Amino acid sequence: MSQKHFKSSIVRFLLFLALVWLILILNCKTQKMPARWSKKPIEVDGQQADWDNTSIGYFEDMGVQLGLCNDTERLYVIFRFSDPRWAQAILMGGVTLWLDNSGKKNKDFGIRYSGGPSLSVLQNLGKGGFWDKLTSEQKERLMDKQTSMADQVTVVYKEKDQGIALPADGSSGPAVAFADTQNIYTYEFSIPLKKSSVFSHALGVAPGQTIGIGLEWGGMDKEERQRMMKGMGGGRGVPPGGGGGGRGGGRGNRPGGGFRPQTPEKQEVWVKTKLALPPQEQG
Repeated sequence: MSQKHFKSSIVRFLLFLALVWLILILNCKTQKMPARWSKKPIEVDGQQADWDNTSIGYFEDMGVQLGLCNDTERLYVIFRFSDPRWAQAILMGGVTLWLDNSGKKNKDFGIRYSGGPSLSVLQNLGKGGFWDKLTSEQKERLMDKQTSMADQVTVVYKEKDQGIALPADGSSGPAVAFADTQNIYTYEFSIPLKKSSVFSHALGVAPGQTIGIGLEWGGMDKEERQRMMKGMGGGRGVPPGGGGGGRGGGRGNRPGGGFRPQTPEKQEVWVKTKLALPPQEQG
């Protein structure tokens, strides 16, 4: 190999390494988003009325809105989108708000919620698909599940952890609410900043500290899907007569009428934010 050809090969190799490094940096980068100071506690009701427009950002590549603010006691998060498939996926498998007080993307503490659209909306979303393949018993169980899940949250201390169920009204710490307004699906969260004798599930941070915040939904794995089906009384699939027959049941179905609910691929949004300080401490 000539010296000239050798140098050319080295240059191409170094350019390749630089490109790989740049891709890794871009993929690992977490978007920064400031939290705004809230002059008064926000009512967690799934509505945007309490939110200043400057507190909400739009992630165009994901098609979601995310808002952050805090006071001395709590962090407030609002999460909005218009894709009905995501609302259905959250109803089936939940959305998890991950909170990392080291400012990174660790999934060691999260709030999971599985509330969502009304069953009338779900029926429209599932026509010819998920909903129509359920038995009457499974539909009833799903309606019961929706009612109960809309009234509670699950505190998760490790990814894949089934967690601790709490009321969603904030009486035990975290609060979550859902609302569907003009086909905009809104999830609103409130989490105590510090633990106390009343709230044992909290962030453990103070205003001015930098934290990592992530939202994850969709893409149920095998264990999560089986857990959902078991909760609806479906076991490994829909019993014979539950719909989806034909030769092999078609896409997403198992022979004999069983099926696997189809959910969108897993979605994640992460931001790094510095909690706002009280106005008198801002400099």
